[in-house]
Amino acid sequence: MSHYDSISKAILLKLFQDKRIGARHISLQNIKTGFPSHVKGDIDKKLKILVKANLVLVHPTSYGPQYALNPQRISEIIKILE
Repeated sequence: MSHYDSISKAILLKLFQDKRIGARHISLQNIKTGFPSHVKGDIDKKLKILVKANLVLVHPTSYGPQYALNPQRISEIIKILE
């Protein structure tokens, strides 16, 4: 159905299960926790693609960028995860 790979879906699923939607954001370091070390480099690239696709929003903060799902695209994200 979707053209997103397993790592991209895992990132979306993690944000979704943590209810990281809109103003509830999370750091890149925290997104990477729980992933095997050999895919942690890919997470940066996949996250950039998800941000470009406007599925994930970036919140710049004084302590670095934070990430959350785009609340306007939740139904689409759920379809990707199915």
